[in-house]
Amino acid sequence: MLLVLGFIFLIFVQDKNTELILDNALGTILTLGVPATLPIYLMVLLFDIVMVAVRLSSSESSNEKLFFKRVIFFEISFVAIIVYAWLPYFAGVFT
Repeated sequence: MLLVLGFIFLIFVQDKNTELILDNALGTILTLGVPATLPIYLMVLLFDIVMVAVRLSSSESSNEKLFFKRVIFFEISFVAIIVYAWLPYFAGVFT
């Protein structure tokens, strides 16, 4: 579920010159709802990284440890990609 939602955020990345569209529901969701929910999604994804690290510390099998290390690496990479993709938009909003 987190992965699918992350790809939705990557598909609907806004550029720095995006203006709010409040005339129709879809435009409002894409220009106001998606950027507003992105920080919440990132916090949930970062919390999931912490929870996987906790699970990694309690695993005893080397196969489990390798699996959870790969999950942590993937999630950190995914967070970095999303932040990199959305950085121009939020830099334009906050400057």
